[in-house]
Amino acid sequence: MRGLSTHASDCALGLHAPRSRHRDLADQPVQRSACRRCGAAIVKSAVSRRWIVSGVLG
Repeated sequence: MRGLSTHASDCALGLHAPRSRHRDLADQPVQRSACRRCGAAIVKSAVSRRWIVSGVLG
């Protein structure tokens, strides 16, 4: 179990929390959203379990 941390440190570690509404792209196994803590654009592929900042993918 992780220790207590602030939301800012979670986002800095890449542990983003998607908004409750995210959109799926038709014919693509990618979900897009924004982090409800920091507002960054984030994506998650069908294979990945983590949300990552969309700029990391290119």
